[in-house]
Amino acid sequence: MNQWWQMWCGYFSADECLKIIELGSKLPVQEGSVGHGGPSNVNKETRRSKVRWFDRGAEEYQWIFRRLDNSFQWANNNAFNFDLAYFREVQFTEYDESYEGKYDWHEDLTWARNHPTRRKLSICIQLSDSSEYKGGDLELDDMQMGGKDQRPDVEQLRQLGTTMVFPSFLKHRVTPVTAGKRYSLVSWYEGPPFR
Repeated sequence: MNQWWQMWCGYFSADECLKIIELGSKLPVQEGSVGHGGPSNVNKETRRSKVRWFDRGAEEYQWIFRRLDNSFQWANNNAFNFDLAYFREVQFTEYDESYEGKYDWHEDLTWARNHPTRRKLSICIQLSDSSEYKGGDLELDDMQMGGKDQRPDVEQLRQLGTTMVFPSFLKHRVTPVTAGKRYSLVSWYEGPPFR
């Protein structure tokens, strides 16, 4: 691994982001939960969001899965060189001012897991125009990365269509949305346990 993150501004166009929001908004909604690789539960102190899941087998979503796969592969080849296998799920996430949507500091990787694979890379795609909401910033833990000079630029992260890939063991959060609504798309590439 030679970098903490990879980011492409405008990787998804405004029209593509709008299409993903339209498709995602039609899916069954759930409360965002915490915990994976074991029991998960709704904990509104830690996470307040609505989530929906894109079905990997549905033809109408294949273009999304292909674009995400390309992003994961480019990021891994350029910065991480992790042993990867697959990604299964794509989560469409909504953070709304009405419930001060947020997700406090967390990792996407569960180290103690009785499963042959682990989450290794996380991806987040910014689907909302930053003028449509306040708060809701994706932040990476600069202490874990070795200082503030390692942080990605907040304004670039908020740009419509920006795609960010980072190791799933890197702590991150979404700050509370205080006005409007923020949509994002997230997923995780899995592979054999780290050695």
